[in-house]
Amino acid sequence: MSRDYRVVPAEFTVRATSANAIQLELYNGTARLDLTGVGTVELWLKNKAGGTSMTDNLTGQLAINGTAGGSITWTPGTATLVAGSAPYQAYLRLRPAAGQYFVPEATEFTVHVRATY
Repeated sequence: MSRDYRVVPAEFTVRATSANAIQLELYNGTARLDLTGVGTVELWLKNKAGGTSMTDNLTGQLAINGTAGGSITWTPGTATLVAGSAPYQAYLRLRPAAGQYFVPEATEFTVHVRATY
């Protein structure tokens, strides 16, 4: 099976302190990634200084919206994304019952954060 895992959008901007939901669409090539059987989805963030953090669908910031449609909603906390720490590089780790895989696989997606004033 060919693996060309990617996230749409691959780059986006949010406002600091926003807790608005962000829709992430997962693909394998041009087909939506089937999330059936995926028990845990983790979102890993790395800030520009190299610090990392993780959240998952078990702690409430991530939700799998449609298993067959490859749709995930990320609702960051108001202190999750800090403008001075941006840009963030991010990826998803999907953990089905057996094994794990990463989306995107070949790179990360980018989260820019604009300051609140």
